[in-house]
Amino acid sequence: MRTIAWAVVPILLASTACDKDEKSRALVDSVVGDSAPPPVVSAAPPADAAPPPPAPVAMPERPVPKPQTMVGAGAPQETQMKAIGYMIAMRAPHPDDAPVDEAYAAELVTKLKPVLLAMDKGGDKARWNRVELVATGRQIDLLMSEGCDSKAPFNAVVQRLNIPLATLLAHGVLAVRCNDKKVQCFQSVRDPDDVLCTTAPRHK
Repeated sequence: MRTIAWAVVPILLASTACDKDEKSRALVDSVVGDSAPPPVVSAAPPADAAPPPPAPVAMPERPVPKPQTMVGAGAPQETQMKAIGYMIAMRAPHPDDAPVDEAYAAELVTKLKPVLLAMDKGGDKARWNRVELVATGRQIDLLMSEGCDSKAPFNAVVQRLNIPLATLLAHGVLAVRCNDKKVQCFQSVRDPDDVLCTTAPRHK
């Protein structure tokens, strides 16, 4: 690449969530005539100016593209590691997320208990069936003996309780997970279509 004289090329270091091929911008300053240009004075922002909104947080790369949801035990190790990282990111709060409404989360757990019992297709519900709060209320776990699939978290909250996922987000709950004796499935409340499942047998 040829170097352009008197050009200043700032190199922007991309973060892990940004495109690695981000183009650099060249700013070329030229002076015409003998007199120097007048100085440019930038106006100070008003004292009561609102702070800029927080930058959006990009999710890591999905281990499988939508609408696929399952990462099985036979998947490559790299894919399985991506699945773990993606599920952690699903429940990780963003700067603009509401704080956890602990009272709301506890009430939701109570409402989900009979729903989950009705959805459980297994025979030993007394041992395997329960609803728990995880990550200080950012995640709700639907633990069952049989019946966890990619639709189960959505069906439990939206169809059975008639609560939009956006309502959970407004109260600081970021993910709903089901887990039976074979698989687990994470449902993001930010995006109804963002679901990821993995092989995850339970032992208790």
